[in-house]
Amino acid sequence: MVNRMNSQLVADKIFELSEQFNRYVFDHPEILDTIPDKAVLVLLDVDDPEFNKANLALTEATPLPPGGQRVYVEMQKRVRTVQQVHWKADIRSFPQLA
Repeated sequence: MVNRMNSQLVADKIFELSEQFNRYVFDHPEILDTIPDKAVLVLLDVDDPEFNKANLALTEATPLPPGGQRVYVEMQKRVRTVQQVHWKADIRSFPQLA
């Protein structure tokens, strides 16, 4: 990303992390039991310190609702490698069996 994140980049990243967090919650609903009532979630990307700095500044500038508390959710992209098997077909006039 750029040295200074503009508000659109921060908003886009928050949207992306929100979407990924929702997917995670769908697969792991028990995580909701660890979030206090009236929590304000602050999504952070473990691999993007520049975004985190900008989002934390935005968060600190935003007042909490009465009785609310900030809960920081560190998101980390995980890549699963799936082995795929591809078949190849050769056309021959006579089979070459070993």
